[in-house]
Amino acid sequence: MSGERDDVKSLIDDLRVEASSFKGEFEEAHSRALRLLREFLARFPFSQDPSSIDGLTKSDVYNPGSRDYFFYWVEHKLKPLGHIAVGSSKPFKNAAENLEVFKGLLRKVVDPKLSLSQKVDAEWEKIKGLGGDRHVAKKIIFLYNFDDVMPIFKTEDLEYFVEKFKLDREGEAKRIFGKPYKELSVGQKFEVLNRLLLSFKSRIQEFKDWDNITFSKFLYTVFKPPSPRLSTAYSVQGRPPQPLGKIGLLYEPQSELEVIVLFAMYHRELGFPYILRVGSEFPDAVVLDENGERKSIEFELFSKTFLQHQHPIDECDYIVCWEDNWKDPPEEAASKIISLKERLRDILG
Repeated sequence: MSGERDDVKSLIDDLRVEASSFKGEFEEAHSRALRLLREFLARFPFSQDPSSIDGLTKSDVYNPGSRDYFFYWVEHKLKPLGHIAVGSSKPFKNAAENLEVFKGLLRKVVDPKLSLSQKVDAEWEKIKGLGGDRHVAKKIIFLYNFDDVMPIFKTEDLEYFVEKFKLDREGEAKRIFGKPYKELSVGQKFEVLNRLLLSFKSRIQEFKDWDNITFSKFLYTVFKPPSPRLSTAYSVQGRPPQPLGKIGLLYEPQSELEVIVLFAMYHRELGFPYILRVGSEFPDAVVLDENGERKSIEFELFSKTFLQHQHPIDECDYIVCWEDNWKDPPEEAASKIISLKERLRDILG
């Protein structure tokens, strides 16, 4: 135990050295991120004026061709405040089509009486594509609660950072919710992990005055959660491929061909009713979307392989992969990535 404490102390000492230089390097990007956040909150002032949610229209929520609708801000303009890989606009369209449900969720987001876990565990799954690990919901919650929430939306990433500092997630889970960590809901895990990181930040002199945007960016810069290993198809946690018997495959895809098989099984649920062509030349497939428009698709096992293959991003409409491991892709690529691992979690529940 003492050796473990010494390791953490040594790690913190190293972070203190890196902290001073990072703060200066990040200052310009941080100012830009805060400016964008202020613009967003002025455009959609739901915390300051919850009654303004009542006037929200479908085109305010989702309006293809515009760059000023709610989800364009959340996914693209506010990317400096945390990347979310949605891969399709379908969940946003679903939110607009279920406007009253979405308004109810927004009211919960800005309700000061609700805990963080209650906000995340609200009925986001009623809007298809917003369930699962609830990355979109978590980002929206962060935008309206940025002093109390870390802009880290993947549960695996939060767990990785908490483990780095040897923080006691089991003890915190039992203290707050009275049960083991593994039995917690998505929202309860999010609350436990956030509390641990925020408490840790407040105890370290160099970090306690940093806002959550700066601290989370620092964590991602210094630690970089492990990406999938392309040669083994292991997940971000470095474990072997997991069983997928529920959807007709024994294990997670380990090749591009298996990604194509999965896409063929669920193309309608993914928003592409018809497959016109699948081949071996770039791009791999041509499909019709729900508007009857032709779209081209390139399949990859992992999203970053697209970059390694040096494909021209402007010559395909979507990158369909099993797992999105492309950290900070350019905006034109980020909006095209469809991670089957994330989408099937939402589709299958």
